Amino acid sequence: MNRSADVPPPTPARAATPSLRHLSRRSALGLGLAAGGAALLPLGAAHAEGGTRDAVPALHPAPQSLTGSGKLLPLTRRVQLQAGDGVDERARELLVEVLEAAGCAVETLPADADPAAGGTRVHLGTPEETPSLTPVLEVLGVGGPEDLAADGYVLAAGRDRGTVLALAGRDARGTFYAVQTLRRLLAGRSLVPEVTVRDEPLMEIRGAIEGFYGIPWSHQARQDLFAFSGEHKLNTYIYTPKDDLLLRSKWRELYAGEDLEKLAELVETANAHHVDFTYALSPGNDIVYGSDADFEATVAKFEQLRELGVTSFYIALDDIPWELGEEDAAQFDSLPAAQVHYLNRVQEEYVRAHDLSPLQTVPTGYTGSGPTDYKTAFGTGLDPEVRVQWTGEGVFSPSITEESVVKAVESYHTEHLYIWDNFPVNDGRRERLFLNPLEGRAPTLHEHLAGFTANPMIQPYASLISLGNYADYCWNPPVYDAAESWDAVVDELAGRQEQTRSDLRILADLHQNWPYRSGSPLAPALEADLEAYWEADADGGAEGTALVDRLTRIAGLESSLADMASDGFYQDTLPWIVAGAQWAEGLLAQHEMMAALHAGEHEAASEAAARAVEKFALAGRATVPDQREGGVYREDQIVPVVAAGLFETFASRAWEVLRAVLPEDPSLPFRGLPATATTTLGTYRDHAPERMADGDLSTFFWSDGAPEVGDEIRIDLEESHAITFARIQMARSDDTAGDQIQHGVLELSADGASWTEVASADGSPLLEVTLDAPVATRVARLRVTAKNEGGKWVQVREFALGEEPPKA
Repeated sequence: MNRSADVPPPTPARAATPSLRHLSRRSALGLGLAAGGAALLPLGAAHAEGGTRDAVPALHPAPQSLTGSGKLLPLTRRVQLQAGDGVDERARELLVEVLEAAGCAVETLPADADPAAGGTRVHLGTPEETPSLTPVLEVLGVGGPEDLAADGYVLAAGRDRGTVLALAGRDARGTFYAVQTLRRLLAGRSLVPEVTVRDEPLMEIRGAIEGFYGIPWSHQARQDLFAFSGEHKLNTYIYTPKDDLLLRSKWRELYAGEDLEKLAELVETANAHHVDFTYALSPGNDIVYGSDADFEATVAKFEQLRELGVTSFYIALDDIPWELGEEDAAQFDSLPAAQVHYLNRVQEEYVRAHDLSPLQTVPTGYTGSGPTDYKTAFGTGLDPEVRVQWTGEGVFSPSITEESVVKAVESYHTEHLYIWDNFPVNDGRRERLFLNPLEGRAPTLHEHLAGFTANPMIQPYASLISLGNYADYCWNPPVYDAAESWDAVVDELAGRQEQTRSDLRILADLHQNWPYRSGSPLAPALEADLEAYWEADADGGAEGTALVDRLTRIAGLESSLADMASDGFYQDTLPWIVAGAQWAEGLLAQHEMMAALHAGEHEAASEAAARAVEKFALAGRATVPDQREGGVYREDQIVPVVAAGLFETFASRAWEVLRAVLPEDPSLPFRGLPATATTTLGTYRDHAPERMADGDLSTFFWSDGAPEVGDEIRIDLEESHAITFARIQMARSDDTAGDQIQHGVLELSADGASWTEVASADGSPLLEVTLDAPVATRVARLRVTAKNEGGKWVQVREFALGEEPPKA
């Protein structure tokens, strides 16, 4: 489916979290865990009552209720822990880790023991599992968790012959979440705020769906996601990467060997972090919905996963043909009729028969809130217990409103609608990162929806910013603050060093644009500095501006972020960090070039211009890997795009400053004769045809689909010229193939009727020819002679003709 503390600093942690010792620094993610990684930030007034602002670190997700005295209670060196035999083992282990990180030695007592007075006493579990919880809660004047929703909990810290803590879960996951909240409250300190937290999620489903096209996440990345999810109270992971062949093109085949072993480990790790591992099969491209054999193949696949501990299953019917095959057409009168027959059979004969969580699905018609014949037939025919996913009004939804959701619930005829949110997924724009916050989701959607799963980027750790936002939003939508949530998770990934946090914001600013939202800012901080630079001196070379400092910092991010807390995030974003540095160094060279022009130092200006060209060429290299047809992984396939075109725009303007003074400088980009550009291809968004003949390499034409044989791009000169040179620059780089015309011929004409072929496309994004003799030309075209492989679209940065070739 196609982005300063009010409280004293914590004491140093004593040890790494034992349960995660097998993870590398890459997998630690900078999340702190028991080692006190929660940022000690002031708690917003909307999240706290009773004067707790000075004592309580900011909690994420924000609890439903937090009251307290504003005091800090000491944890004694010796802590007595009571937890019944049935208490969740991971919650128990994590609690011990949290207390030990605060400097405590934990003594575990039997559930029916009488703890000694005077020391710190901790009670953990549900009231049914740990009988001591109920009297402790009564002494503290706190109600139990019985009336809370699933995953809810009560955490109370008070005094009763010493410090006493009650962590009472509504269920096992709630108990685990109570410990996660205590971890953030302590943040490695030996003092705990005297508070009562009553908390529960407002959305039942909260998590991620690995449902993108491209390189599937690594085994380690998935394990790290589960750790992150547990800490942030995300409870769902749906496994359905489009390029896992055994999910889609080879869905009937069973797993074996290492693949099966890795799935088993993933399920075990997800369960340990209280994340529901949902296995999603995608059979729709070739399934026969009425076939007993295909039903048995589905059940056999699910049974293999159930034996590993999976209790949640999903049938994905997105991005498949709308037409029924011959065999199904003879049995069913419509696609939705065939689909609900198959889904209901899976739900009744397998899911319900084994007492599993209700089946989940995404229908073929997964967008738009209005009614359609498909939605009506699908929704009214489907077993009412099946959970149905929907992406919003479009595949990408800039906003999701309450009105839209209410209408969608009616159109799909379901009480169990939840959202497959295609943010921050970048499989359609693989050259981009989307590091902006989650915005545009109404604060009341929990009243109508079961929840959200975010479709993340191909880069797993770079997706954690948005996943942290989803965790905060889904738990407590009415108080979700996008900017505050974004700040918190960025700081968490950066670590404790303020300089690193600041530098990570410098990087994130370069990737704020989400192209699916009209008016989305580009790189707002960089853009402001660029505007101020040109305002200071319209001819460039302005000294003392913030831009020079920002570019210098961008150029140094590879070094300054190398020790950030989340090494995974650093490695994911490194191609963009490096490309950004090369762009920044090129712009700094252009800044020197323009300053030298002001000073009349033309030789120095030319030398600086040459350095800029070198840096821009480096920035245009493909350094991002990719995986497309056939599931083949290839290195260095994609040119990383940084700052959404702002760097290119600056460079083009700076070249015009150079051209005005030294029009023959060899560093200047070639400028063709004035021309009007047209095409038979449709246009994607505002990437109009005229952009391929505007003399500006920062702009480009972009088609809205793949070309057919006979399609063309064309430029018309104002009058006939004797042409000896032609250059067509396609895709995003001269050196790396991408969206372009893969097969075509370049033809010149004096009258638009008779044509002379002068070159042919050979798969390179740069088509360039110097003619042995001039050709009288008024019109030139690149005509498509065969279809693009892989359905590639077409981008053209410049289509230029010249009477003389550019100077070397």
